[in-house]
Amino acid sequence: MPTLRSASIRLKLWSLAGVPVAGALLLAAMIVGDARQQAARAAGIGSIEDLAQLSSIMAKPLHALQKERAWTALVEGLEARPPETTDVEVERRATPPLNRAAELLRAGGHLRDARAATDESLADLDAFLAARDLSGLPRRLARDLAEARAKVGELGAFRSEADAKTVSLDGVLRVFGGIDVSLIRANAGLSELSDEGELLRRIQSIVAVHEFAERASRQHALLAHAFASTQFEPGAFKTLVTLMTEEQLYHEEFIANASEPARALYDAARSDPRVRRADELRAAAITSTDDALAIDHDVWFEAQQGRVDGLAAIEEEAISGMRRAAAARVADTRRTVRDGIAVSAFVLLVSVALALVLVRGISRSLEVLGEAAAHVRRTRDYTTRARKTADDEFGALTDAFNEMLAGIQARDEVLEGHRQNLEATVAERTSELEKRNREMRLVLDNVDQALVTIHRDGTMEPVHSAAFERLFGVPAGDEHFADRIAGHDPRARAFLRMGWEAACDDFLPLEVVLDQLPKTLHREGRYLALGFKPILSGEGQFSGALMVITDVTSTIASVREAEQQHEYIQVFERAVKDRLGLVGFVNDTTKLVDAVSARSSGEVDEVMRLVHTIKGNAGLWDVTSVARVAHEIESFVVEERALPSDEQIDALRDVWLAFVGRVSVLLASTAQSSRADVGHEEVDALLAMVRQRRDPAEIERAIAAFRDERTEVRFSRMKDQAETLARKLGKPKPDVRIDAGGVRLPASRFAGMWQALGHVVRNVMDHGIERPEAREAAGKPSRGKLTLSSRMTADEIVIEIGDDGAGIDWERVREKAVAVGLPGATRRDLEAALFSPGFSTAEQVTDVSGRGVGLGVALHECRRLAGRVELDTERGRGTTFRFRFPREPSDAAGVSLTTASLPPPSGRASLVPPPSRGGSSPGMASGSA
Repeated sequence: MPTLRSASIRLKLWSLAGVPVAGALLLAAMIVGDARQQAARAAGIGSIEDLAQLSSIMAKPLHALQKERAWTALVEGLEARPPETTDVEVERRATPPLNRAAELLRAGGHLRDARAATDESLADLDAFLAARDLSGLPRRLARDLAEARAKVGELGAFRSEADAKTVSLDGVLRVFGGIDVSLIRANAGLSELSDEGELLRRIQSIVAVHEFAERASRQHALLAHAFASTQFEPGAFKTLVTLMTEEQLYHEEFIANASEPARALYDAARSDPRVRRADELRAAAITSTDDALAIDHDVWFEAQQGRVDGLAAIEEEAISGMRRAAAARVADTRRTVRDGIAVSAFVLLVSVALALVLVRGISRSLEVLGEAAAHVRRTRDYTTRARKTADDEFGALTDAFNEMLAGIQARDEVLEGHRQNLEATVAERTSELEKRNREMRLVLDNVDQALVTIHRDGTMEPVHSAAFERLFGVPAGDEHFADRIAGHDPRARAFLRMGWEAACDDFLPLEVVLDQLPKTLHREGRYLALGFKPILSGEGQFSGALMVITDVTSTIASVREAEQQHEYIQVFERAVKDRLGLVGFVNDTTKLVDAVSARSSGEVDEVMRLVHTIKGNAGLWDVTSVARVAHEIESFVVEERALPSDEQIDALRDVWLAFVGRVSVLLASTAQSSRADVGHEEVDALLAMVRQRRDPAEIERAIAAFRDERTEVRFSRMKDQAETLARKLGKPKPDVRIDAGGVRLPASRFAGMWQALGHVVRNVMDHGIERPEAREAAGKPSRGKLTLSSRMTADEIVIEIGDDGAGIDWERVREKAVAVGLPGATRRDLEAALFSPGFSTAEQVTDVSGRGVGLGVALHECRRLAGRVELDTERGRGTTFRFRFPREPSDAAGVSLTTASLPPPSGRASLVPPPSRGGSSPGMASGSA
């Protein structure tokens, strides 16, 4: 302040000497004020003695509510008691038959008395609080009191429900427990009215015995209900065990805080025969294994009430102890005020005497120093020296002042020399910095990569490479890097933002988080590779990153061209072995691509099945370009649960048409429709029919069957598919066993089904057949076995795909089903879940399987042909998928010549299941495990 700075040193010394005096006065004021504050904190309820009175008054409704709860539970238990309908039941009981009407009448009278006692005690509490100012209560105490009074307001409605017999035991415990807990919390809130240790310990002891008694009272009500109804309600036994555990915890807390008189009362209560009897009855209830609890509820009620009454006496002793502590606290406060005033008066007198001595001795030395300092300030003459007037600390201060002046004089001479060299040094350093900046700018203008530094908040450094500006323009100062580089792609922008936020959270390892950021970006026809180099502060904290973006468009184009060449070679090699298979693959997949392109279905699951089948067919023929695009669309549909965009569908159609264009030469050389695939054994069978002069119509049907497709051909393709998948998965080539049974099937009717069976083979190779080391550990050959078979009966066509792998882990299936909200209680539920769209037990998704789509596609196609699926599996032994289709009249020619002449098997029951009942899965029958 200006007035203080301009005051004389003598005035300041007098002011300094007055500090002890003021301190003494302040000390006295603080002592008196503290006593007043303690009184004010309890003034909201009258006085500090009222602490004990309030605690005592709150204890009365607490006891009344506990007794009302016990009688309410007993009445509800009697109402719920099952009738004793037979003489046998009466004889089996250890107690005489119960006259329920008389018991209800007696218990109802006690309940009315308990309610009246509760209302009276609550009215006393309201009257006590109404006579006092509650506005000054501490927040916690006021809140708990308000909460208790609010819960008491709900008691009337609850009693009406109880009288109407519409409440459960759980409701009784919850309503009364809520009011009791609020009252106990209000008791605990009394601790905010005082910080005296003994008083706080007394309050804590009261709260502990309240909590202890509340657990005993809840057990009282719970077992009264159980014994009256002769049974535990659902969940009541668990609640009883919990209450016993909590009772033990609060017992230990009570023992730790209880006074000697309270402990003596507790020991006396424990020796009460009623308490021991209550313990015996409770133990009998817990250990009972009978359907009905044959324990007299009246005996329990009287015994446990004795325990609760004993605890109430202990509570009264604890409250009395708090009264004594409160009285002692008042006496201590008054004594403290008196002592504080006496001490303050003594300090005041001593301070005045010291002030007179100090002012006279100090002022002279300070005046001399002040004159010398004033002269130096006016003249800047550091040769001036102060005169020494004493040999005490002020004399040492004078010497130090003079030495400081000498040091400043010498330092000025040195600084003058440094100043002359400083300007030259600054100019030289500035020139070097400008040169480095020019060199750095030259590098940034000529480097091919787009370089920019990202701050921790996601904004970018203004300095960036010229390549960055060419690709993305000039970023704004507060613009997030994800908005600048991926503003055209909302999905990529979202991934970049989420990944950057994860890096800034400092929770996961930084290298892992940065590696999870998108690594590629497609922008305006260019393919960009993204890289992030972390920037750490001096303390090792993540402060940003250097983003390096490389244009890899030409590289990707070269890789794609090489992939196309490799793809064409692979398809050519496959076509040499199976030209008809290539034509069928192109025709079937073209239909699927056309269905997706036409957007004929608005259902996500249907589009998912189509795209998944396209990916599977392309993977079977090593058409990686199509499989890659289909996999990207499939990932989008699964993650977003939305239909693919027009751009994605167009990309799929374009890549497929490009492939068809590349293999058009191979397709032109194959005329599938003009050739029939006939085996030697079929020709021999036809000749045998001619020699036997069989019915011409039968011969005609046999010849017409040559138009259908042999299942052996499809199985051979599945074998190739299995071997290819084994190679991709790093597994040995499987031992494939084919038993076609001479069956032929209409190609057009079963085309979709054969595609779906390809998904089943993929699942078998990925999930069914184990890895070599696992198989050897289980005592199996390292090579897995795959069985493909077909047969035809008088009524059905049966196709089976089996393996000798690990079998289906139904527990794993159940866990997954429950996790995604599917039923899992029965074997049929688990089989239905296994074939549900999107359901998979795989830990990760690969381009082979893991989406949970394949089996769903197989079930869908099987149902489309009015068929059903059977599943035989055994852990460690393998799994067999069996598909059964009805043999329609038009399919009579579908059997090969080797079986067409044979009569249908006799004595075999039909495999067609009866109409579905309850929770059976339509179109799917469960096989034996």
